[in-house]
Amino acid sequence: MAPTPRWKQLLDDRLAEAISVLGAVPGVHGLIVGGSLGRGEPWPMSDIDLLPVYVSTMEPSQQVEKRQSELIDWWAASGHAQTLDTGWLAFTAQELRDVLAAGPEGIAQRMADPRWFHGLDKAYGGHAATNDDELTSDFTQWATQIRFHPAVVSARLQRWREDAHQAAAEAFHLRDSDPCRSTQFLREAARSLRLVCIESWGERLGSMGREWTRFERIAEHHDARPLAARIAALAGADPQEASERARTAPVWLQERIDLSHRARHMVGENVTTEENARDQLAAFTVHVTRHRPDLDGPWTGSPDPALDEHLAELRELLTQHG
Repeated sequence: MAPTPRWKQLLDDRLAEAISVLGAVPGVHGLIVGGSLGRGEPWPMSDIDLLPVYVSTMEPSQQVEKRQSELIDWWAASGHAQTLDTGWLAFTAQELRDVLAAGPEGIAQRMADPRWFHGLDKAYGGHAATNDDELTSDFTQWATQIRFHPAVVSARLQRWREDAHQAAAEAFHLRDSDPCRSTQFLREAARSLRLVCIESWGERLGSMGREWTRFERIAEHHDARPLAARIAALAGADPQEASERARTAPVWLQERIDLSHRARHMVGENVTTEENARDQLAAFTVHVTRHRPDLDGPWTGSPDPALDEHLAELRELLTQHG
């Protein structure tokens, strides 16, 4: 199995279809095209990320979700599945007007709200789905301009640090009674610490299925490759160790690993076999932990066989960088 050479045209066609179908739902003011498509950086396995903007209330969200599900089913039945993410990252037109009026300091105060915390990052580099939607267009341009404003970065750093310390506390608390859960919290803490670094460097991560390699490339640019390697080891994302575990992964994940490797090379990404396997394994370990624990197995490396050592390393890194 390999990505179709028409992958870009297919993404464009399906994006246009999704905009037409979801934009026609009563109560939808407009749509933000976010993620890699919005930034003009798609790859063959890109999701279609659309953030709805509702006229006045979130009430139309159920109808949007219904049509989203119908589109995904239709695309899968047509012979080439495609993910479409609308989810909970949605806003009202009045909320957009309010944040535009409040400025960077105003939206920084909203970073405690997960909807705005993740929505701002998803909208970064994006654009309005239609040219005649001035409000959404103004917001996406503004969101891109202020994403790295000092007030916004400070608020986001505070959030990631809090997440890292809270997860670490749980990991230490559960170390003896539940090593598997302790491992999960250890990895959550490491992922949050990674984002403390990324944010402090004035950078951001992209696709979850490629983010560990991207993190290492960014760290190298900031002369911090050894730090990135230490954090990756705590998160179960060391390339060599993870690629070894990938050999015992379920068939569906091995297929995903192969497909992703071909897709990344198709767009000229410089990634090794081990790095690609690690990226996919790390991403789907998170997905399985959070959504499908019934699919867990030796391939997730849980509990961490070096749990005590890694918890001690986490404590040191949080003291130095958290």
